[in-house]
Amino acid sequence: MSLPISGSTQAYLIPGDPVRNVRLPRMFNVNAAFERFGIDAVLLPMQVPVRDFAVFFKSAFLARNVRGMVIAPPHKPLVVDLLEGAGLFGRVAGSVNVVRRTEAGQLEGDLFDGEGLIGALDRFAIPFRGKRVLILGAGVSAAAIGVALAEGGTVDGAEYIAFYDSSAGKAAGVAAKLDAFFDARVVAVDSNAPEGYDLVVNATPLGLAEDDAPPVDVARMDGHAALFDILLRNQPTPLVRAARARGLNAQAASRC
Repeated sequence: MSLPISGSTQAYLIPGDPVRNVRLPRMFNVNAAFERFGIDAVLLPMQVPVRDFAVFFKSAFLARNVRGMVIAPPHKPLVVDLLEGAGLFGRVAGSVNVVRRTEAGQLEGDLFDGEGLIGALDRFAIPFRGKRVLILGAGVSAAAIGVALAEGGTVDGAEYIAFYDSSAGKAAGVAAKLDAFFDARVVAVDSNAPEGYDLVVNATPLGLAEDDAPPVDVARMDGHAALFDILLRNQPTPLVRAARARGLNAQAASRC
C-alpha cells in the first residue's frame, strides 16, 4: 500500500516536453523506493512547454514542499541561468538535469548524465583512460559525456576527445569550451570516420528508428575499438548489433 499524501508530503517534479517519454519513474520506480524507506515524498511528471518553462520553474519552487526537480528534455539547457549555484559539470556543459532546494532555500543543480557513462564504461570493461574517443553528436548529452571523459585529466580521463556533429558550429562550440577547461585535447572534427579511435560513443538520436542511417560505419572501426550507444530505447540498436557482429565490445545504456 502506498504512503498517504498529506500536508507534510514533499514533492519532486519532472518537467518535460513531452513528459510521456521520460523513463526515470519506471526505470528506478522512485515512488516505490520512497514508500519502501518510509520517505514522505512523491515524484510527479509535469508536462511543461518550453515557452512556459522559466515561469513554471520559479513558480513551482514558491511552494515550500517542492524540494527538487529532475529536468527532462528539452529543458536541461534552460536551467543553469535560473539557479543560485551549479556544479562543474552543469556549468561547463551549460545544462542541468537535477535541481535541489538547499536548507538555506537556494536552488542548486548539476548534470549527472556523463558520470553515469563513466560507471557504465567501467562496468563493461571499456578502456577510456588515456585513450582517443570520438563522440557522435554535440547536444546536451554529448557535452555531459565530454565533460565526464575529460574531467579526470589525461591519466584518469581520456587523452583526446573529438566531437562530430552534422552542425559543424555546434561541435566546435562544445569542443572549444571543454578544451579551455581540461587537460585533455578536445576538438571538433568534420568527419565521423572512426579510424584511429579507441572508443566511439553515439550521443545522437540515430537508431531510435529501424530505418535510421547509422551514425558511424562500424566496418571502419579499428579491431580493438569499443562502441557505446547512449540511446535508452530500441536496444540493441542496429548500430550496436552491427558492432557486435564484428566482434567489437558494443554496449548500450539501457543495460546499465
